[in-house]
Amino acid sequence: MPHQVHQRKFGRQTGHRKSMLRNLTLSVLRYESVKTTEAKAKEVRKFVDGMIVLGKDGSLVARRKAIGWLPEQEIVEKLFSDLAERYADRPSGFTRTTRLPRRVGDSASMMLIELMPGVEEKAEPEADAKPRRRLALPRRKTTEKAEASEKPAAKKTTKKTTAAKKTVKAKA
Repeated sequence: MPHQVHQRKFGRQTGHRKSMLRNLTLSVLRYESVKTTEAKAKEVRKFVDGMIVLGKDGSLVARRKAIGWLPEQEIVEKLFSDLAERYADRPSGFTRTTRLPRRVGDSASMMLIELMPGVEEKAEPEADAKPRRRLALPRRKTTEKAEASEKPAAKKTTKKTTAAKKTVKAKA
């Protein structure tokens, strides 16, 4: 049993693993929603939350740490301006992971990791909006209704068969 192993290694060497996590962190901050495997999503969540905490701090030291981890200056600017304002009132929990269907090629479990919406981004329901309709499911007949519907149907079929027999006899 591996004790005190606090990170996933993904079967990669250290440099490749760090590079992959940097690029995935960059993609989540740029596109705000990324589809990846479950293990990568759980691991990169720590880095994305850490970067947003640095952005909220806003100090020079925090900016230098973010520049050291993220390779693009544009994303660092977005982190310290837009995302810091969006999550100013939220202490933690900046990402959300959602399970997706398994990948077709190798049946790997997939997840969608996305940034949580800010307070101003939450869509409020409109007053004029119509309520959503529920899907109509076929209803089961109760025993009384089923018996009542079967009896007249049986009588009708007997009348038709007797009427057909009479017409055949009359013609003969």
